[in-house]
Amino acid sequence: MSRHHEELYVRHIQDAIAKAIQWANRITRAEFMADEFAQSAIIRQLEIAGEAAGRLSEEFRQSHPELEARRLRALRNVLIHGYADVDLETVWDVVRHDLPALQQQLRSENAHSPEPEE
Repeated sequence: MSRHHEELYVRHIQDAIAKAIQWANRITRAEFMADEFAQSAIIRQLEIAGEAAGRLSEEFRQSHPELEARRLRALRNVLIHGYADVDLETVWDVVRHDLPALQQQLRSENAHSPEPEE
């Protein structure tokens, strides 16, 4: 896989994470728990991040551990395959606590890389 494709997938991960965080920041935990639209929108972004992470080559994932690609992919699999049993508390906690740290790591890493062309 070309470096261009790898960088594009990383951009997809960054964009999906940013959207999930932005949307979660607009509402409270209680609003998230009561709003199926918000749940669907945020969960969809987590699925996109996980799908993009799964498309990265093993070599790229190993050389960029800050992406936490395996964890993103695992979360995507739980959300897709276990859709009927998704724990919304866990989703909320991931978006509010785990994703901001990952977003910051990706921003730091990306500051040293040129943006890919789409």
